[in-house]
Amino acid sequence: MRNRIFKGIAYALLIAAVTSLSSCLKSDEETIVIETPSTGIPDDSQATPNPDVVNTTTNIPNINTTIDYVNGTPIIRVDMTGVKNPDGTEWIRLYGTGDPNQNVWLEVDDRPKGFDVYNNADSNHDKAIMTDVVFTVDNSGSMSEEADAIARDIVSWSTLLSNSGLNARFGVVGYDGRITGANNLTDVDSLKAYLNHGTGTTRTRHFGGNDASLLSSKASDYFLNSNVDECGVAAIRFANDLFSFRTGANRIYVNFTDEPNFPCGKPAYSVRFFENEENWQASDGTVHTVYSSNKFSGNNWNYEEQPWLISEYTGGTTIFSPSNFSGVTLESLPVTGAMENSYIIRFANVSELLDEKPHKIHITICSKDNTIRGDKTFNVTFR
Repeated sequence: MRNRIFKGIAYALLIAAVTSLSSCLKSDEETIVIETPSTGIPDDSQATPNPDVVNTTTNIPNINTTIDYVNGTPIIRVDMTGVKNPDGTEWIRLYGTGDPNQNVWLEVDDRPKGFDVYNNADSNHDKAIMTDVVFTVDNSGSMSEEADAIARDIVSWSTLLSNSGLNARFGVVGYDGRITGANNLTDVDSLKAYLNHGTGTTRTRHFGGNDASLLSSKASDYFLNSNVDECGVAAIRFANDLFSFRTGANRIYVNFTDEPNFPCGKPAYSVRFFENEENWQASDGTVHTVYSSNKFSGNNWNYEEQPWLISEYTGGTTIFSPSNFSGVTLESLPVTGAMENSYIIRFANVSELLDEKPHKIHITICSKDNTIRGDKTFNVTFR
């Protein structure tokens, strides 16, 4: 009986304290954000529905999701590379639930979730954001003018990223109408050794690394046409199927080419492969395109396609450079900012989601002045 009395008194004091604190808040003062116990993440009761967005002005890149535990409580972590202001001047800082500057919202299965956001650009990489980068390089004869400059910039850019403190690894796939070379994900020194194997297009016309024999033997599975038509989709799919990506790492591809994507009549190697989420899932990565030729309009689907559409479908960026790659460096490409300005979004109350079944994640970005508008839905199975 005595324990019940003490518990009753303690509960009454707690209610009184909360009531007294609430009464001290003026109408124009900030509302207290209730946090999920033991995680520090805003509770779902504080979440509001995603705003309706019409005519998006920016792309939301593909995401990677992992399950973490904070004080024994499961949380879902969403890693996402940077989102750029539509005018191209800066990368957006995201604010989550309960922040007066909130500009991103998240729903799971149409239910608003409370979440916090970690902006990588605001710190010294205090939280691990792993990134696996794959360069797919068209090494057909028409790329001979660009090949040395591309290899030089891949090495200098990868060195810069490694020295910046980012947890990054790098791989390469060389292609024309078939996969002609590859080096699995590795450190920057091994990447440099692979690319300095030769000059011009021969730099990516060999297989390197500990699994060179395996990669070489599997290359024939991605053979398209004896006429040697370039197909960046085949190169990306080769890496996706065979490279040793780390669990939880953001996957980023940079595709260099000066030709259309030629699927040779095979829909499995069409850029439209990336349009279907059943083929290319959110965690499979974001593709950025460097196209060193004159931009062309129109598509002959399954035969001659705009390669930069892969970036549009996966939330990546595209740059159109001169045919000799002059005046362009990877350090100035949008993909650099996308990596340096990445985000970690975390939400709790997720036990019912850990059922090995697909769940719908809906992310909306909308600035207060409504100039920045992005909206994307992903189907994710939390494992």
